[in-house]
Amino acid sequence: MAPRLRSRGAAAVRSGPIDDIFAALARRPEVVSFAVGAPDPTLLPAELVATLSQNVIDRYGSAVLQYGMTRGFAPLLDEARNLVRSRDIRCPHDRLHISTGGSGALHNVCLALLDPLDVVLVETPTYGPAVKEFRSHGATVVAVPCDEFGILPEALEQALSRYDATFVYLLPTFQNPTGRTMPAWRRERIAEIVVRHGTLIVEDDVYTDLRYRGVAPPALSSFAPDNSVYITSLSKTLAPAIRVGITVMPADLLETVLALKQGIDMQTSTYCQAIAAEFLASPAGSTHLAHVVGAYSAKLDALTAALGRHLPAGFRWTEPEGGMFLWVEGPAGFDADAALTEALRHGVAFLPGSAFYADDVAGHRNTMRLSFANVPRDDIERGIALLGAVCGGAA
Repeated sequence: MAPRLRSRGAAAVRSGPIDDIFAALARRPEVVSFAVGAPDPTLLPAELVATLSQNVIDRYGSAVLQYGMTRGFAPLLDEARNLVRSRDIRCPHDRLHISTGGSGALHNVCLALLDPLDVVLVETPTYGPAVKEFRSHGATVVAVPCDEFGILPEALEQALSRYDATFVYLLPTFQNPTGRTMPAWRRERIAEIVVRHGTLIVEDDVYTDLRYRGVAPPALSSFAPDNSVYITSLSKTLAPAIRVGITVMPADLLETVLALKQGIDMQTSTYCQAIAAEFLASPAGSTHLAHVVGAYSAKLDALTAALGRHLPAGFRWTEPEGGMFLWVEGPAGFDADAALTEALRHGVAFLPGSAFYADDVAGHRNTMRLSFANVPRDDIERGIALLGAVCGGAA
């Protein structure tokens, strides 16, 4: 008899359109891709990382090549505490932890909290890979309606009254995929509801430093510190390959997470943590972040201008204050899933909005996510012109 090669949780997860599109793009480098939600490779600071790396070796020697504490490298914990305090998050020592990227933090939290058939509430739409993560642990994922300001308080109230939810997963700042940001007044209201129902918020805040205009609201977790897990990352500001995330959570939960992490990867790389600490402490790090923000801001402006010139009547889109994504909604008859095949034939790619819905996607096929960070600025106009032609033929 053949061995069983997948857990029940893994069997519930399948590759989806995101995986298929990325596989197709790997074979088509000439395609203008608004599909990839990754930093611009020309903005990844190789020279700065080399300098920081040498600084780390000069400062710590071979100690940064050794095993370290599961909670995190002490100099980075100090810098991380300053970072989250700037976002109005209260951060005692026993709540702070360095994870292997934001995705590693989410995985460890799910491992600590989720049992099969537990309920996780999410936004509509939401980050697709997170839904996969929740389902891999056997959770039932329930989508809660949203508006332009994020999850609706009345809908969340109803969902929490109906379900004994383990947590509510939210991306309140420059949300992936829509780019929307939840204002402070809505954050306060959502926090009040969650506290009253005695559940937990998991706040995924990995894009918050990529702000191009407007004033940053306090982190959602700052309104409910005892009922929140806060996750942020340096993947979008320094480099994804560094794999450094920062999390703040209730002390009892963190104790469980650290015990589990010892059996997963023992610790996040001390070497990478030391580089991250140098980055956060260095004036060169601030200079680099300002450069990245300026470059992405210009790309977003170019994208919205091109959409105005090339998308047919009946299409509308969000105008985010930051982040890496913009959300397009077509007329009711537009089918983004069907249009993608034609778009790839014309040399342009996007992600259909249906990839970001945890519920029945039948009513959401007229939406698509455009990611602008990874697209060369000189290709944006041409790519949107191609997309406009496809949309005009498909609408």
